[in-house]
Amino acid sequence: MFFLTVDTEVIQQEIKRVLPELDNSKLLTVVNHLCFVLGVEKTQDLALVAVTDLQSFLFPIQCRKLIMDFKQRASISQVDVTTVTPLPPHSDISEQPSTSYTPANSDLLSMFEIPWNRMPAALFHAALNKENAPLGPRREFVRTVVAAIRELCPNPHLADCGEVARKIFSKHPLTFGDFSEEGEQIGKGYSSLQRQLKTRVEHVNRDNVTHRIRQPKKTSAEQELNNCTVKKVRCKIDSYGCVNWHPTSMPDGETSESLEMKRMVVLEKFQSEGPSSAEVSDVDNLMRETYICQRHKINSCPPPAISDIELEWPYLFTKRGLCNHFETLTGIDINSRLSECLTGKSHRIINYFQKQILKWNPEVQALLKEIEATPATNHKTVISAILLTMKYFKEKENSLFVLVDKTSTKMSVENELNLPATPRLILLGDTLLTSSKWMISIEGKVTHCIDEDLDFAAALSVLFACFYVFNIEYQESASATLELIQRFFVRINPEGTKCAAKAGTSRKTGSSVKRKVQTMNPHVHTFLQRLTEFEWKTCN
Repeated sequence: MFFLTVDTEVIQQEIKRVLPELDNSKLLTVVNHLCFVLGVEKTQDLALVAVTDLQSFLFPIQCRKLIMDFKQRASISQVDVTTVTPLPPHSDISEQPSTSYTPANSDLLSMFEIPWNRMPAALFHAALNKENAPLGPRREFVRTVVAAIRELCPNPHLADCGEVARKIFSKHPLTFGDFSEEGEQIGKGYSSLQRQLKTRVEHVNRDNVTHRIRQPKKTSAEQELNNCTVKKVRCKIDSYGCVNWHPTSMPDGETSESLEMKRMVVLEKFQSEGPSSAEVSDVDNLMRETYICQRHKINSCPPPAISDIELEWPYLFTKRGLCNHFETLTGIDINSRLSECLTGKSHRIINYFQKQILKWNPEVQALLKEIEATPATNHKTVISAILLTMKYFKEKENSLFVLVDKTSTKMSVENELNLPATPRLILLGDTLLTSSKWMISIEGKVTHCIDEDLDFAAALSVLFACFYVFNIEYQESASATLELIQRFFVRINPEGTKCAAKAGTSRKTGSSVKRKVQTMNPHVHTFLQRLTEFEWKTCN
């Protein structure tokens, strides 16, 4: 028997929210271990729990889900009024359109039971052996489940399909779940299954007008009002994928005054010695100690201009300073992460397109021929892979890259080009494939110049880190490519997306269309599935 205090009841609710399938006895055991063995006293302490603390009580995936949720919730918690440069009251974190669905037909679906007894034999054996579901039997089971759902509800919403998918995933996560090659859960783990169920529902209802769901159209005045809405609060997308987005505790022995003095020391050092002083270990230590000040400046609302951040924290506009900040922010050393996997995974992407050249549209085929005709360089493979995925997603190259003459300087680029507000990687060379020098631009200005002795992976590291460090949403025109880099190369796999644009451009017609905000870009998920299937078939 466990006698729970108010705080332990809250902790119990937090765990139950993340792992609703956990039975009560195991739940109480976990709570007891957290509170009376590890010393957790309040919900804020949960962010300090590690996977190893729970691995004796929970499955590895359950541990990871809990730890990820604890850290994400801690990163968007309210700011302590005693910390330096606190966010103003109006800038508290607000909710984006929720990605955790509440079923519209919850009363009906509460009676729904998954027809496990009608699973195909191959799927049953895969679940028994904790293997990934074979494609054919998985589709067959989806049809069976949808048929059973429609007996209760003819046209379930996406939210309802999500609730059913969650139940299936919680029972057999390794068979139906979304996991990366490294075994990391992608998003909430069942997005692809949810989408499969809803696609099947729409297919069987394609000729049934009475069971279609339509929302009333908004008037042009309402649409215009929505388009003109100015962001006045911080929202969840700003802390997307971060583990230390807005720290609230001062470093040991530090005060607001001492941290401000250290900021002035850093500023004076940069002004006297220039960007090259970023390589000095003393600068690393000072930047690490003043991290809380940097985050409070960047997270202030309304968001500060990039030029204002540069005036106070110039080392964030060096490669070393930016990437070190990114590591503290996300827990990932982006330099080593991309160096380890970028070349190998790029070869796989190029092979995927080259071995099926007749399958692709003329633009992809033309790029493949250009790649083949271009002399090999240290950067060609990685650049080629990124450009191929952009063509696959029907995203224009200038939505992410800007090509300039190889003799261009920072000043000439700013004066001669009308650079966009969202981040761009500026490539200096005759073509994108043969470029060997790079710059980064944000808000129409060149912010980072990459050293000539560094490779394209270093330039891509800086570009990608800018989106996280400076709270920048992915531009809609390159959102699929950026999410692929995020999930496939950098391996940041939270639920949701870093592109919240409600309007976009149709890849087929070029016209403006309303855009759905989804838990994961379906084009990215489909591409990764097809890449895995292709490699499995060709290897066997």
